[in-house]
Amino acid sequence: GMTLRTAHVAPARLSRRALVTRAVATPAPVTVPEPEQREAITAPRPDVAMPNMQDPWNDPKWKDTKWTVYRDVAYDLQPFYDKHPGGEWLLNLAIGRDCTALIESYHLRPEVSTARFSKLPVLEDFPVTAVPTSPRPNDSPLYNSIRTRVRKELFPREGKAEHRMGGDAAAATIMGTAVACYALYANFTGPLAGAMLGLAGAWIGLTIQHCGNHGAMSPKTWVNNALGMTDDLIGGSSLMWRYHHQVSHHIHCNDNALDQDVYTAMPLLRFDARQPKKWFHRFQHYYLFAAFPLMQLAFQVGDLKGLFTRDCEGAKLHGATALELATVVVGKIAHFGLLLAPLAWGASGAAVAAGVASFVAVQGMVLACTFAVSHNVAETKVPEDTGGEAWERDWGIQQLVTSADWGDKIGNFFTGGLNLQVEHHLFPAICFVHYPAIRKIVAEEAEKIGVPYASYRTLPGIFVEFLKFVKDMGTADQIGDVVEAKHKNKSMCPLGFA
Repeated sequence: GMTLRTAHVAPARLSRRALVTRAVATPAPVTVPEPEQREAITAPRPDVAMPNMQDPWNDPKWKDTKWTVYRDVAYDLQPFYDKHPGGEWLLNLAIGRDCTALIESYHLRPEVSTARFSKLPVLEDFPVTAVPTSPRPNDSPLYNSIRTRVRKELFPREGKAEHRMGGDAAAATIMGTAVACYALYANFTGPLAGAMLGLAGAWIGLTIQHCGNHGAMSPKTWVNNALGMTDDLIGGSSLMWRYHHQVSHHIHCNDNALDQDVYTAMPLLRFDARQPKKWFHRFQHYYLFAAFPLMQLAFQVGDLKGLFTRDCEGAKLHGATALELATVVVGKIAHFGLLLAPLAWGASGAAVAAGVASFVAVQGMVLACTFAVSHNVAETKVPEDTGGEAWERDWGIQQLVTSADWGDKIGNFFTGGLNLQVEHHLFPAICFVHYPAIRKIVAEEAEKIGVPYASYRTLPGIFVEFLKFVKDMGTADQIGDVVEAKHKNKSMCPLGFA
């Protein structure tokens, strides 16, 4: 019942979890041996059982329980479903895994989420140690200092959900633009109209679907869900996105074994020196411009595969409901229906084919370039920054040193805050319109403790550095895994570290 990560993990990926003794309710101090004493084995992904341990995912006793693990305690989430302010779909992400990083990075007021867990049923005899340990944002002094200032300086009226407000005008502008571009495509079907529709689709993908699926566009669950499902209209899947992007990428940013955005580009594109080098990678800075336009096709295949396997590669869909799974099918029908609709009122097959090809190429290129640059420049890919096990690292520092910002308010409007990637990773549940203000706080707090904060003035500036990095990764020799965390979570690893 246990699946090892063999296809996407460097051979020397370490698992020290077997060396840790933890109590269910009160974790014992972790003794970490010297790097040369650590046993090099292939680590499992975060949602399958640890080696030689019970498997709660397939054990009949727990299989039908909506269980999760939060800070070494297993809980039954079922009683909370009707009370969760963020809605069922976001809560489903916590099912069947250690949800600590998800919970702590999504709640601006940590005391609220802690109080909620104190009222949930504890699963006393649950095999907690079988579940791979999540990082712990609330153990990060940097993250806590930034969050405290954000609360006090930007959102002093707590309990009003103001951090999820402010994006209405942007959402209306983006949706209005998309409707206008589709009207153009429907009436003047061809490559130019397809390209315009691709730009509108990319704007949706960068902004309202992204922010909506994070639950950050509105305090109202139905608004976030509706905006999130615009991802289905442009050819993606809101369900797959939530698991791939929020469970895999956000929690484990730039981890070469756990961040789906890093390892699924292989073998075509190599974004980490710990990955195997192929002869053709020396040309990847050229052919990525041919690969990026095809990104949407790759997502189409991945979405359908995930629907049948209940696995998006970066995370298993343990909590996905029948309704959520249905959105994948309905979304594909709606997407292709909209693209092919001009045939119904007389457009030629050639014109529709040209329009669809142009739409796919333009949308794919814009999305890929915008998403890729912020995590793939030299300063965000220092192997030591994602060394050791995920739970050993200071999560707040990891988000800072594995992301780079560019631009400011204008870029923020057109990318839904993806230009301010550091702030987005620290606060994914805050609406993107607030990121420019948060940026100043992040920069000041990072400077206080001497943590690098990468920022570029413009998109062309960071894109040039991105191309240099891709070229360098095409020829860089493969290295082994870094066995010790550089930025330690000292609450989890009090011993064995200086």
